Amino acid sequence: MSEIANLDVTHEPKRLGLLAQFAGPDELIAAAEKVTDAGYKNVEAYAPFAVIGIDEALKAKKTILPWIVFCMGLSGCLIGITMQCYMNGMEGSWWLAGYEFLISGKPFFSIPAFIPVTFELTILLSAFGSFFGMLALNKLPRLFNPLLRSERFADVTTDGFFLFVEAADAKYAEAETEAFLTSVGATGVEAINDVVEGRSLPAAIHLAGACVATAALLVPLYLWMTSSTTTSLPRISLFKDMEHQAKFQAQQPSPIFDDGRSMREPIKGTVARGRNLDDIELYYGERAELSVAGGPGRGDLRFASFNNDGRTRAQFVAEGDEEDGEAAAPAPAAGEPEEKDWVTDFPAAIKITQETMDRGEQRFNIYCATCHGLTGAGDGLITQRAMSLNQGTWTQPTSLHVEAVTTQPVGRIFNTISNGIRKMPGYKEQISAEDRWAIVLYLQALQRSQKATAEDLPADKLREISNLKK
Repeated sequence: MSEIANLDVTHEPKRLGLLAQFAGPDELIAAAEKVTDAGYKNVEAYAPFAVIGIDEALKAKKTILPWIVFCMGLSGCLIGITMQCYMNGMEGSWWLAGYEFLISGKPFFSIPAFIPVTFELTILLSAFGSFFGMLALNKLPRLFNPLLRSERFADVTTDGFFLFVEAADAKYAEAETEAFLTSVGATGVEAINDVVEGRSLPAAIHLAGACVATAALLVPLYLWMTSSTTTSLPRISLFKDMEHQAKFQAQQPSPIFDDGRSMREPIKGTVARGRNLDDIELYYGERAELSVAGGPGRGDLRFASFNNDGRTRAQFVAEGDEEDGEAAAPAPAAGEPEEKDWVTDFPAAIKITQETMDRGEQRFNIYCATCHGLTGAGDGLITQRAMSLNQGTWTQPTSLHVEAVTTQPVGRIFNTISNGIRKMPGYKEQISAEDRWAIVLYLQALQRSQKATAEDLPADKLREISNLKK
């Protein structure tokens, strides 16, 4: 019996249909029209190039691929919105609950904020539907086509034009169909069979396939098993080049450079970020007089006034001690800048010109008006939106026209713009020192505009107003 199982098993040939060859594209189109008009449905045409009009001649049905793409895209859109609404708007004690995370005062269910992810999922699933739908509708991948056995069909890539009528067609009758194809101009008709010869699949292949399938499950099973456990062993690195890159460590020799060192000296003239800020008035808004500890230093190391026992004045204030028999000054409120000797005039490096004023207005409208408003009244678009939500998490910005602000020295206003105050963030990383002073200059003009008098107007404007009154 085992010997019989290993013998070659020859199957009866299965008739697939008739292949008819035609002289040219015009004859192919004419024949396709006559064949489909005669009632044949399962007909396919083959040519070495695209033949215009063959689809109409074959009465080919419109593909449903656009509907597949539409349904997949719609599914991606709904999945994206539902996923974000659940993850960002539904928090609870159940398993896999969402997490209500407030971002910039936006509502938990914010369709505009969900658009990027929703758009990406829509495009992604649409692409999947288009690609895999095309493969499925074309019955691909297909490793072999029985038509390739025909020597006649080899001309299809050069000058051969063919019609193939499938045997599965309801109107197919071999003798009548062959005669009909000859009558519509076929130069040759050939029967195509699907002959399958070979052995039954060995048991070893079944065993190997089972082993491969089992091995493929080991990695996801291992990841699932270790996802909720801890270990002292180093993790498994599948891509070692991402963690163990070829590089030169500090203080190691390097053959790349002439001096043989891996560490390089800074390029001549290089200034580290946050350093070389010697102009204290320009970069900090404070007076540059020398302190007890010495002259103003670089960066943040400055104005460290020490007492005899080594403690700074700030430490005395924090500990409630007195310095030189005097009561220590009260510590500033949370979020308030420490009272210092702020400058009351613009630094010498800042030129008070119309160009500086215009620059300050531009920077103010970009960075400040979103919260403070274009007039500085604390009614910017972000503030209006946050207040309308009434979530209780937004602090309305202080109006820039109240006395507590208008009486501040320019140095303190500059410090507030640089380092922020209370919930307002600092902007020294985004705005240069010169532009921050330009904002201060424009702010002074904005404050003065609220209490402007006739004397503040230029002479030409006064003449225009006088002429209007006349």
